[in-house]
Order: sequence, then C-alpha cells, then structure tokens
Amino acid sequence: MVKVNLTKRQKEIIDTALNLTAKGGIQNLTIRNLAENLGITEPAIYRHFKNKSEIVKTMIKNFEVAGNQKIASVSNEGITGVEKFVKSRFSLVAANPPLAKVLFSEELFMDEPEYSELLISMMHKHKNSLKVMLLKAQEDGDIRNDIEFDMLFRLIMGPVRLLIKQWGLSNAAFNLIEKGDLLWESLKKTLKS
Repeated sequence: MVKVNLTKRQKEIIDTALNLTAKGGIQNLTIRNLAENLGITEPAIYRHFKNKSEIVKTMIKNFEVAGNQKIASVSNEGITGVEKFVKSRFSLVAANPPLAKVLFSEELFMDEPEYSELLISMMHKHKNSLKVMLLKAQEDGDIRNDIEFDMLFRLIMGPVRLLIKQWGLSNAAFNLIEKGDLLWESLKKTLKS
C-alpha cells in the first residue's frame, strides 16, 4: 500500500529517504541509514512502513500528488496553466533542494523495475494533463500549431529538466527561480505563433 496522507513521523522518514537518495542514490537508502539519520531504531521504521519498497513508492507518489495538485489548479488555463505548472516545478525544487537530484533522475531507479514503472506512469499522467493545456494554447493562438504535441512537450520539459539538474549538480550555485523565469520567457518566444 502506498501512503499519501502521512503522519508527522512518516513525513520525516520520507524526507530523510529523499535526502539519502539524493546523496548516494537508491543504494544509500537503507532502513539502517534511515534509522541512523533519524536517531531511531530500525524496528521503529517498520512501525510506519512495511519495508523500503513502500517508502520509495510513497516518495514517488508524493511527487505525483504534488504535480497533480498543481495541474488540477491550472488545467483550464492554456499557456498560462503550462507556465504556472513549469514555474511550480522550479519553486518546488528550490524549496526542497534534494528533489533536484531525485525528481528528474530516473536513472537512480532504472535497475528497480517497480520504481521505474511508477515514474514512467507519473510522467505519462503529467504529459497527458499538459497536453490539454498545450492544445488549448494552440487553439487560442498563444503558441504555434505547426508543432505536434509530443515535440511541444519535449521542447518545454526537456529544458526544465536540464535546468533543474544543472542547479542540483551545482549545489544551487544560481537562483533557480530567476533562471526558470528566463527559461520560460525564452520558451514562450520560441513557441509563439
């Protein structure tokens, strides 16, 4: 069972799991490391989660829920909705830097098929939600309509992912929000009809 409504302790465990994964990959995420970092015993972890798999799945589900909430709040806004979604990715990561090393780092989970499938499923759901907004933006004349949707999605999310990854790898050496705003303005110019 993947948990979405978390207790305070479960949230602490998930936050610590995120930090451990960001620092050393999925192999660094062990029940022992979690317990040591939280200052509790290993059996205490098992009172909140059945196993490591449930912890990782909950971590991924939390990414998905945060994305879905943002998409739901802007789903009828066309290009404005896409802009709000994109900028929300930058805000989310800036507020929680370990996300920069985990959120768009599918390679961390590549050797774990059940986690990879969850990430792919999340990506497709977000892609399908953005499709509605991008198609509306094309109908409204806000963006060019001579680019098919899959390419539009890649033209937008590719640079977003890259900027977040660069920010994470540089240990937040630049202001992600400011660079994200500049990126969005450049994307709008590129996509303008």
